Amino acid sequence: MKRLRLFHFDIKTYGNYGDTLLFETVRELFEGFAGGDAFEIVQSRQLRDPVTPRLVDFINQNVDAVVVGGGGLFLSDTNPNQRSGWQWNISLDLLRRIEKPLIVFAVGNNRFIGQADFSDPFREHVNLTLEKSVFFGLRNHGSVESIKEYIDEPNRDRVVYQPCPTTLSSFLYPDLFQAEIPHERRISAESIVGKRQTRVGFDAEKIYTDQIDVLQKLSHEGWQIESVPHARADMGFHDRLKETGIVSDESVLWGNRDVLYQGVNYFADLPIILGTRGHAQMVPFGMGTIPLSLHVHHKTRYFATDIGHEEWAIDPRADDFQDTLYTTINEVHERQPELRKELAGVRQELFDTSMENLAGIYEALTGEAATPSFRPLTAPERRTAARAYDSSMRFDKVEQDNGQLRRELSKVRKELEAASASGTSRTSIVPEGLRRRLRPLRKKLLG
Repeated sequence: MKRLRLFHFDIKTYGNYGDTLLFETVRELFEGFAGGDAFEIVQSRQLRDPVTPRLVDFINQNVDAVVVGGGGLFLSDTNPNQRSGWQWNISLDLLRRIEKPLIVFAVGNNRFIGQADFSDPFREHVNLTLEKSVFFGLRNHGSVESIKEYIDEPNRDRVVYQPCPTTLSSFLYPDLFQAEIPHERRISAESIVGKRQTRVGFDAEKIYTDQIDVLQKLSHEGWQIESVPHARADMGFHDRLKETGIVSDESVLWGNRDVLYQGVNYFADLPIILGTRGHAQMVPFGMGTIPLSLHVHHKTRYFATDIGHEEWAIDPRADDFQDTLYTTINEVHERQPELRKELAGVRQELFDTSMENLAGIYEALTGEAATPSFRPLTAPERRTAARAYDSSMRFDKVEQDNGQLRRELSKVRKELEAASASGTSRTSIVPEGLRRRLRPLRKKLLG
């Protein structure tokens, strides 16, 4: 069996635990498929950075295929750019120049409720991306159906379902997974209601207060209340919850270089989570936690529906929100053993779908069949993976700094040429603004 060399456009970060774990699980899923003999990700780059001709040349000369994703990449105002209209920052011209097949993997339509439609050149770009792909898999059925609206009709059937690899953590980390946990009254919470939501009528203050009121009531009834912020933006709710004095434990899953596998360890024995982020559903679910969420984004309802419990994405704008939230938490607690078994069956279906998809990708690229199987990382291999992740992040930061430096130098060079053409002395050509730009550049160049 030929091991294919893959290039991965990803987003490595310690600032948002969902993204921290997500892109590593994509790599582990590909590299663990078929016993580790089918795929190898040999290089990666931040997909939000502008793709350059030099990078396209590297891809064309050194790899067999290109993985894009996963994540909620179909969003226009995170990493806004006029090259694509979504988060992958590659122009139509350079996209056409890529000679290797694309694999769009576990990507989501991340448009917020009430958010404006995608602008040009999104429709042209997403159709070209699909045409150049051997696989175009979206992470929930809601994304599959909503993105089809932008796809030319003859190709719509090529948009398929590929679960987010974070939902498969019990298969990726079987040594950390616990099939049975104590049946205890314990819940952890994460919450962020951001500007995009408040713009369309979500009342962040009321939603936070309503959740805290319910959690305080549960605490008075003997529940153990914990807090699990996934990103800096979650800290406002986290701090308010701690001020009540009911938080018995906290696990801050962002902002440090040792966080990669902390979340999956934490969720391994957590009965219930209440969150607003998509990955505050998916990552806990992957380790067996029952995921309750607020319907503050289409993706939370999409995921709850995919796992057979649309009612677990609760509308915080409803008049009876507090009562519904309190009742739902108690109901899933009462049914915890039964629900964990049910969700284990759902995870098995998602894993089987992923194995079939990877087998199809391999056959599409090689013409050879691959028997679906999977080899997870061992604990020592995970430690090595964490070090490699950190090194890759450092390399990406250097590349970003170099790119900024090159762009700044190019701008300075043009201004120097313009000043010289006008006959201005080179010692006095520049206004103070340009001199200020040159000083930090000089410091960088000199070390």
